[in-house]
Amino acid sequence: MSRATAAEPTSETVTSNGPDRPDPLPCCSTVQDPIPHTTDTSTPVTSSPVTSSPVTVTVRAPSARQVVAVVRSARDGATRLLQLERLDEAGPDGRTGWWHGGSEAAAGDHVWLEVDGGDALVDPAADALSMIDGRPVGVVRGEPWPIRPQLGRPQLGRLVAHPVIYETHVRGFARTFAGAHERLAHLVDLGIDVIELMPVHPFDPSDNYWGYMPIVWGAVHQPYAAGVDAATELADLVAAAHDHGLAVWIDVVFNHTGEGDPTMPTWTFRGLDPGVYRRRDDGSLVDHSGCGNDIDPADPWVRLLVLQALDRYADLGVDGFRFDLASLLTRDGGDLARSIGDWAERRGITLVAEPWDLGSYQVGRGFPDTRWAQWNDRFRDDVRGFVRGEAGLVPAMVQRVQGSPELFDGDAWRSVNFVSAHDGLTLHDLTTVTSDRDRSWDCGPELRPQQLRNLFTHLLLSAGPAMFVMGDEFARTQQGHHNPYDVDGPLTWVDWSRLDEWADLSSYVRRLIELREHLDADRVHAYGAHGGVDYQYESRSLAWHSGSVYVMANSWWEPLEFTVQVPGSWRLELASSPATHHALDALDTLSTLGAVVVAPRSMAVLLDESARS
Repeated sequence: MSRATAAEPTSETVTSNGPDRPDPLPCCSTVQDPIPHTTDTSTPVTSSPVTSSPVTVTVRAPSARQVVAVVRSARDGATRLLQLERLDEAGPDGRTGWWHGGSEAAAGDHVWLEVDGGDALVDPAADALSMIDGRPVGVVRGEPWPIRPQLGRPQLGRLVAHPVIYETHVRGFARTFAGAHERLAHLVDLGIDVIELMPVHPFDPSDNYWGYMPIVWGAVHQPYAAGVDAATELADLVAAAHDHGLAVWIDVVFNHTGEGDPTMPTWTFRGLDPGVYRRRDDGSLVDHSGCGNDIDPADPWVRLLVLQALDRYADLGVDGFRFDLASLLTRDGGDLARSIGDWAERRGITLVAEPWDLGSYQVGRGFPDTRWAQWNDRFRDDVRGFVRGEAGLVPAMVQRVQGSPELFDGDAWRSVNFVSAHDGLTLHDLTTVTSDRDRSWDCGPELRPQQLRNLFTHLLLSAGPAMFVMGDEFARTQQGHHNPYDVDGPLTWVDWSRLDEWADLSSYVRRLIELREHLDADRVHAYGAHGGVDYQYESRSLAWHSGSVYVMANSWWEPLEFTVQVPGSWRLELASSPATHHALDALDTLSTLGAVVVAPRSMAVLLDESARS
């Protein structure tokens, strides 16, 4: 739904909800909002006097015989029917099959479409949306779409080449955008560079918590607002994050929609132009997203809507985007991905791909645009396996700590390293659940803090951007649940009381992040315990030198002595196990450190004295 400067209404009828016209969306419905409010704020309205604004609808429905826009007053429930006119000329995407009309509407009015007398549909271009009785409706905004500046500090591959990224779910983190403001100071104190919000597209919260079933792409989920305007509250959060020196990225889902497979309700595209979904030769929907309805990235309307949504979010000040199942957007040969890359270059926006789906795996050179960074699941799997003591992983770990050059050709900034993410076990639960699928191991309560420190040390002292999930720094748990996509409750919410309980872990993570300033991601040299890397299958030791930092990792179950291979005035800076000790002449604290005995299943970090601030 777009606001226009003027529009000539066409074939408009005013009616009330009478017995001859059942109202599919009663005005007195209960809004499905998981966050309780004393008043109904699911519909964006304005506190200013009610005034009408011109609203235009331009939508594609190539097979329709009739398209009607229904505008229902938010004040008295009266509906107006607007018969859209079919355009003879080509529409915005260069094809015919478009319908257009205009009318007056007030802030908060509901708007939906009916095609050939069918169910209520939402304009895929709507910029505000509400759920009423389990169905979405468009909402007329009371104010123009907010426009805020980006942070102004280039991200990823530019000035801050290797940021620390904090993946966050708005509701799980702080319930609302407004609630997140008070937690920003914690992120700054920790040393975070980027807060990455899981999807903020509107979605049906009745059976979904994560938000990866978007109804439309270019609006903001209203239940995340404490007040009446979700887009403005998101813009305010972005501005507050910028004031704290934090960039904001959001996770976007353009590879499918919340309509899902044909057994699910028809809300948008399926009732307007089902040709936007990819199909097999037999007419069945392609489902490499696992959600039932993969989008066709070659479809011109899809491309327009994707870029429109990105523009809207960027206008809110958002600095970057992580693309869910981004490989599905390359089924057109990569044209859409490259177009997004061009757009991002013009606007100074960071792009991060999740480069896999159920039908394609593109990590590294497989993705068609090198301007995008990528989630690196090889890092996740190899680090998990190495830390739990699997054999045969040293060759892979050499690559991982160097930024996976065999995948990214030496551009370590393109490798977004992570050990945990929203889908899967939390970092804590990797140490409480034994699972070959998750490469996890229940190591017991005594070893658990040490293993958590090991995982963080690998993550934060390897070359490349580093991402972890909200609360990992104080051992957030989901009680071993690895896929709580539909769980909205204490299991998936951050328990901030654990911050005190696990303060030592948080302090350790904070110091690791500080040490990243002393790394040189372009020159990472790997060693073994006593010289070159030990590539034997049973080897479980590795050391690496980056900048002014020397890291030693012992995944063996016995102590192991490491000989430092690089000259320097080395001092033991961090040890994941208190049992680790070093041979250092106490009378000559700046002498070259010769050897360090690293405790079983632990890591030690040295810092060259000359690098100390």
